[in-house]
Amino acid sequence: MIKIENLNHTYKDREKKALNNINLHIEKGESLVIIGSSGSGKSTLLKAINRTIEPTGGKIFIAGEDILSIPNKTVRQVRGRIGMIFQNFNLIERETVMKNVLDGRSRYNTNFRTVLGIFSDNDYEVAKESLQMVGLGGYEQDRVANLSGGQKQRVAMARALSQKPEVILADEPVSNLDPKLMKEIMDLLKKICEEENITLISSLHFLDFAKQYSTRIIGIREGEVVFDGSKDDLTEKDTVDIYGKTKDWYLYGKLGF
Repeated sequence: MIKIENLNHTYKDREKKALNNINLHIEKGESLVIIGSSGSGKSTLLKAINRTIEPTGGKIFIAGEDILSIPNKTVRQVRGRIGMIFQNFNLIERETVMKNVLDGRSRYNTNFRTVLGIFSDNDYEVAKESLQMVGLGGYEQDRVANLSGGQKQRVAMARALSQKPEVILADEPVSNLDPKLMKEIMDLLKKICEEENITLISSLHFLDFAKQYSTRIIGIREGEVVFDGSKDDLTEKDTVDIYGKTKDWYLYGKLGF
């Protein structure tokens, strides 16, 4: 489903590489979780897959197509195949739940129609179905600003699902939620992706969560993959290799959640 070859990225204001020679092969339907300390390169990798940043080297193939070699005018179509869920929700707070979810349908519309808020009956139907999937049926006309954090993340999930994506990238999707909601959101996200055969790539802080919601774990340290295997393969030595004996290792790796 996704093949990454020799991927590198260096931010303009930094000398050290944010990603250093990343090579991964991700099968369709996998639930892959990326772990590592803050600044290790987790978010940069997800942004590269979604082409919200332009990597300085390497290739990323999605369904056999090198998405880094396509012209800029077709990037929008590529992004449409990849749903994104963010830590801070990235919703338009003043707008309704329905309006936010319909933004996910821009893949199927022109920029002009999307900006004007012109959507087809099918777009509305897909948006309603997506809200039903995340347990927010009946919330279509509620203002996002009036929702709880858990409800906002469900809206963000529905927006991603309305794209009918092949892949969902979830960048620290539960970091802003309390422990009960963290589990609820991850349970729901994993269940939907399994039922819809969507490839799920998440970055998570807590090792216990990574083990619970993954079919495979990738550990990144200073932009390099230092672990690639199942939860059963992961040892305490591996967690030290991933985090170092730092505060992050103690909080997220050793103590768990």
